Amino acid sequence: MSLQDYKTRVDRLQKGLGKAFAENPFVLNIPGKSIALKVDPYYYVAFEPAFTENLSRFGVMLQKNVRDTLVRTGNLVTDQESRNPIIKIRMKWNDRMYVMPVCFVESGFIDQALKMYGGVTGEIGLSEIRILEVERERLEKFFGERTLLKSVAFVE
Repeated sequence: MSLQDYKTRVDRLQKGLGKAFAENPFVLNIPGKSIALKVDPYYYVAFEPAFTENLSRFGVMLQKNVRDTLVRTGNLVTDQESRNPIIKIRMKWNDRMYVMPVCFVESGFIDQALKMYGGVTGEIGLSEIRILEVERERLEKFFGERTLLKSVAFVE
C-alpha cells in the first residue's frame, strides 16, 4: 500500500473521530467513560478493544485496517520485539487501581482530529488517570527508542 493510501486512511479515521467527539465529547479524556485518555503531552492511553472497535465504526473501516494503519504510520506505539501495540498496565484514578489492556496513541493523531473536525480550538488538557510508577521500567522497554512517557503520566 502506498503512503498516499495510508494518508487517506489516517484522514478518514481522524475525520470520524473528530465528528464523533463533536457529537459526544465523553468519547475522549474523561476517566470511566472514554475510549482514550491523554496521560502526557505526547500520548493518549487507549483502552482495547474499545478504542479500535469505536475508531473502526467512526471511520467506517475494518478493525484490522484501523490497527494496521495506525501502526504503519507510527501513530501507535508497538513493542519493539513483537510489534504488538497492546500491553496490559496498572493505572490509578480516584484512589482505585485498574489493570487494563491498552495501546498508546500519539497525541498528535487525536489532537489533530479534535482540532480539525471536532471543534476544539484550545489546548487539550491531561486526564486525571495516571499510570502506576511500578510500570515505568516495563513501559520504557516497550517504547524502545520512541519518546518516553513524561513523569506527569505516573503516580506512586
